[in-house]
Amino acid sequence: MITRLNAAEPTDAAGHLATLTSRADGAAYLSGWSVRELRALAASLGLRNVGGLRKAELVERIVDRTIGYRLASTALRQR
Repeated sequence: MITRLNAAEPTDAAGHLATLTSRADGAAYLSGWSVRELRALAASLGLRNVGGLRKAELVERIVDRTIGYRLASTALRQR
């Protein structure tokens, strides 16, 4: 079961995202967040130009920055 941490703490959320093992888990974790909360998280992750993005696009960018980056790095190391 995926629990939702307090969105007021983007650092905690970023840490939690780092523990997830799939993009789908990350998307499920963020699905209950508001656009405002997602924008705050995106800003804490250093994502730029997210002001005009829709919720699904925000979730995708955040997942790519956290889980996607880690999965890609792991796949490259295994080559």
